[in-house]
Amino acid sequence: MSQTEDDPAAVGEPAVHAAEPRPAPVELLREALSRVSRAAPLEARGRFLVLTHRGPDPDALGACEGLRQLLSEAFDHEPVVATVGVIHRAENLALVEQLDLELEDYLTLEHDRFAGVLLVDTQPEFGHTVVPDDLPIVAVFDHHVPPGGGGDQPSSVPVEYRDVRLELGATSSLIWEYMRDAGLEPSARTASALFCGVRYDTADLSRNATPLDEEAYLATFRLADRAAIARIAHPPLPPVYYAELSGALACARRHGPLILALMGKVENPASVAEMADLFLRMEGCSWTLVGAEHEGGYVLSLRTDPAYGRAYPLMQRVLDGEGSFGGHGHIAGGRIPLEDAGESSVRAVERRLRTRALELLGASSEDGIPEEGRALHE
Repeated sequence: MSQTEDDPAAVGEPAVHAAEPRPAPVELLREALSRVSRAAPLEARGRFLVLTHRGPDPDALGACEGLRQLLSEAFDHEPVVATVGVIHRAENLALVEQLDLELEDYLTLEHDRFAGVLLVDTQPEFGHTVVPDDLPIVAVFDHHVPPGGGGDQPSSVPVEYRDVRLELGATSSLIWEYMRDAGLEPSARTASALFCGVRYDTADLSRNATPLDEEAYLATFRLADRAAIARIAHPPLPPVYYAELSGALACARRHGPLILALMGKVENPASVAEMADLFLRMEGCSWTLVGAEHEGGYVLSLRTDPAYGRAYPLMQRVLDGEGSFGGHGHIAGGRIPLEDAGESSVRAVERRLRTRALELLGASSEDGIPEEGRALHE
């Protein structure tokens, strides 16, 4: 290209292009909400549906509650938080009950009431998440590794605004940052929910925690209802918990650093994650894999200790293309749909899972542990 008088370099002056500052995330979210609201029918403008994954945990519930307050008080929109399926785990039920969270049943909602959907602590590509096909997805807030393995992977589902931060310990920390940047102080209810979200997903900042997680943890605890938090941490446990604990202890087998418990069928799917957490505490255990059938699907939870490595790639190899899964840090979960939930089909899935898990350990074991493993008390 020849230099001309229109080219600053032609007269010896360097070209200076001042980059315009990028708006803060909270302002980008505000703009996305406004665009979608303006395009919606008049009766749906300003009304948004907040959804998360099935059986939401404290991080999902806390982030939803924070987003509810952000949308209503900072943006003057009307949010509705809805869930799909039953909440089983005692701590999660206690969180809903103690904080009196308003959760609507997604299956009863009329979608034409809303301008769009916001997804929290999940992504539209995940198999454990219901995404309405007749509403636009306005925003996604999450910290889990998506299908494909990277946060910058293009989405197969159109999303107006996406904030997925794989390094964060909790989505609740992410939502708290939006509240902070909007100049909004969480109510006692919201602060309590956000605190529980950060607390449980980072194990009180001992796991996968970043400076933002620490900031959110301390700031929300200062405003939280501490008596409610104590009741949430120690809820009464139903009799089925102890029945399934007994079953898990009976079927669990130790293979060197791995504790494997494939439980057949369970009444309470939360037992799968609870047993994975419990077994990881056993001396000498570096990772756990627990699974069971529930309502036509085989549910899996995988945990690793900080020294062993990340859970996501292990779950990916254990499933080997079956079902769907997600995870972050040292926690991963998956689900394999079953055409037939009969005992033979469940056992066939468990045989495949056991084979793949043992292959990850290498040949049956270098220390003489038999392929069928050892009972935990041996």
